[in-house]
Formats: sequence, structure tokens, C-alpha cells
Amino acid sequence: MRVVHRIAWSAFAIGLALATSPTLARVHGPGAIGGAPRPIRMEGYWDRDRNAPGVLEGVPVTSSKGGAPRTFGITALQAFQPEEEGAQVLRHSSLEPSLRVVGRDQMVHRFLDAPPTRKVVVLGVYRAGSVTIILNSVEIKGD
Repeated sequence: MRVVHRIAWSAFAIGLALATSPTLARVHGPGAIGGAPRPIRMEGYWDRDRNAPGVLEGVPVTSSKGGAPRTFGITALQAFQPEEEGAQVLRHSSLEPSLRVVGRDQMVHRFLDAPPTRKVVVLGVYRAGSVTIILNSVEIKGD
């Protein structure tokens, strides 16, 4: 029962953040980034692939700030509207998923610069058409 409440609260918080964020609404309004938006919660570690213990999928990640792709090892992924769990959320149109992250510069840097030994938890909105995550929250466990 606690898990259901936590999931419902997370989905509500993401929706509220998007609805009240004029910056994201203006920069990433309807049609700005392809695909129907889905709130997601993703956990994982940098520089790990699917061969690492506990990793569901190693996904190449690029960002709005540029640079070479870096592998993010996803250990948990929950999507909402509709609810779905696992790395298959990212496999809407390809067998090899990849992601592009956008959002406030500080948040993008926090996500990309997290140490590989620390678990990273991301809340955001996933747009399948452009394989983009708009970051709303980045937590580095142990901080």
C-alpha cells in the first residue's frame, strides 16, 4: 500500500511541477519535443551496462549541453500515464534505446556529473518520439 501511495504521489508531484513551471512550459511546450509526455522515475549508475549486477539496461545518454554519449545503467524505471515498469518503456521504436536529457542547466550538469559509484534517481517527463527526458529532479544518493 505504501508503494502505491509513493507512486501516486510521485506522479502528482511531477505533474504539478510541469504545470507550474513557466520555463518548461515556454521552452518545451506542446510540439517542441516530440512524442506524448509520460512522467517517469528512473534509477541507476553511470558507466554500467546490462552485464553489471542489478542493471536492467545500459543506455547511451546525450544532453542539451553536448559531448560524447555516456552509458547510464538503469536499475529501476517506472513510467506513468499509463503505468509501466522496466527498460521496455524506452523501447517504443528501437531495440537499442538511447536518451537525450534536457532541463535547467544546473540539473543537467548534476545528472551528467554524478559519480559512477553513486546511485542517481531522476524524476522527469519522457517524450518517446524524440527519446528525450525533461529533468524535473535529480537526486544523488549519499549526498
